[in-house]
Amino acid sequence: MKNLLIISLCVAALAACETVPSILPVMPDAKAFTVKADFETPVMASVGDSADDPAIYIGTNGRGFIAATDKQAGLYIYNLDGSQREFMPIGMLNNVDLREGFSYRGQDHVLLVASNDEINTITTLLYNPATDTFTKPEGHEISTGSLSPYGICLGKPDGNSFHAGLTTKAGIYEQHIVEAINGTMSARKVRTFSTGTKTEGCAFDDRTNKLYIAEEEGGLYSYAALPSGGDAQTVLARPFDYGMKPDLEGVTVYEDDADGGYVLVSSQGNNSYAVFSLPSGEYAGRFMIGEGVVDGTSTTDGIAVTSKATAKYPRGFLVVQDDMDNTSPSEPKKKQNLKVVDWRDIEAGLQ
Repeated sequence: MKNLLIISLCVAALAACETVPSILPVMPDAKAFTVKADFETPVMASVGDSADDPAIYIGTNGRGFIAATDKQAGLYIYNLDGSQREFMPIGMLNNVDLREGFSYRGQDHVLLVASNDEINTITTLLYNPATDTFTKPEGHEISTGSLSPYGICLGKPDGNSFHAGLTTKAGIYEQHIVEAINGTMSARKVRTFSTGTKTEGCAFDDRTNKLYIAEEEGGLYSYAALPSGGDAQTVLARPFDYGMKPDLEGVTVYEDDADGGYVLVSSQGNNSYAVFSLPSGEYAGRFMIGEGVVDGTSTTDGIAVTSKATAKYPRGFLVVQDDMDNTSPSEPKKKQNLKVVDWRDIEAGLQ
């Protein structure tokens, strides 16, 4: 009887082992290479944790702007040389993203969306390239009900509708179609799923109908961008893969032709940025931004990249948030800003 009991326990133990997922090894790290920023924006007026997330617009003429959130006060607009164009005191905005081609009252605009988890809204803003002006549309604050949108990304995964992806500290992702109905901004929820834990950074790739999300204490994942594609998760990287260290924060896509390019994620825990090739999703390298004509970066939150050519950057550029500019080394008075890096310098170091 005793022997039968021992055998039964062993069989049960083996069966239990078969049901437990195997622990996969952490992917090996390749040493991070270093690039330097070409220039920086002025520090934001708010003291302490303020700058968070940038977004880039480049028009057909190679001109444009960089938008960036001050989560204590509103939205900054910078010229492409880094100089401040204007500041809009429109609330405690956390993340921002944009897409062009939004029709509002018969004219095409660039739609900007920002997340406000203080009052649970999607804040919208319109930029008219024809007049080079920003306006707040009617109903520019769209309620998200009980959902507190922490991060936000904007895409046109069907080539037509504007989809806002909302990430949360609670690990819930929602997707809303943003539209103007009779001149008033509105949003309707078309999707929701759990990401598991706290998430912020996300990015749509409209070319391939992919959605990329970084789980702060987890990894980098891709999903179908359209609700009809389901919510299955594809893992690009897990925690600590390739030398990354939580928190994982900003996510952005560098586009090259129909499906090439890269997806980048900010590895806030070790002041670096990991890069994955598209369409394969394979690891391509990791870099840091060191001291140069301006100071390097640390503890970066939001990032944004563009592959669109400008007079200064024929292959595009990367914009990253810097947690503490060297003009304010004392913690009680620290100020934050953005750094701009030539994409060619990053590309030269990739595998």
